[in-house]
Amino acid sequence: MTTHPAVLPDGYWARRELACALTLGATGLPSVQAGVELLIDTGIWLHRPDFVEQFITIDTSVATALAFIDWEAAIAALDAGRLPCSGGERAVLRIAAGMSGGIPLDLRDALTSLDRINLALTATAVEQAAGLPASGREHA
Repeated sequence: MTTHPAVLPDGYWARRELACALTLGATGLPSVQAGVELLIDTGIWLHRPDFVEQFITIDTSVATALAFIDWEAAIAALDAGRLPCSGGERAVLRIAAGMSGGIPLDLRDALTSLDRINLALTATAVEQAAGLPASGREHA
């Protein structure tokens, strides 16, 4: 497998390609895919070069590139203060890392840090991680 740090030019298409590669890298694993899609949908972390360059690697040895996040390293950097961010941004990263990387988090602290939009995106991600369709909440 040929991997290298994700260093992409800034711009919509570069972020879209990265999002596609991350989604493909998580395909088949509902909880991992839900966490990755939470990061994509919130539009926070994939816009940050410090996050992308340090914690995402791309496998180009296959026909369609696959990308992966080093969740443990990202949370370690967050805890060490090397990824300055707001409380909501911190919560999104922790929740995504919990879903995708199995990294423990204080759910009470994380959920109370989210605004209405990111809380709704998190609820959708939780449903996806549990294998429910996105509309599952409407029928419950």
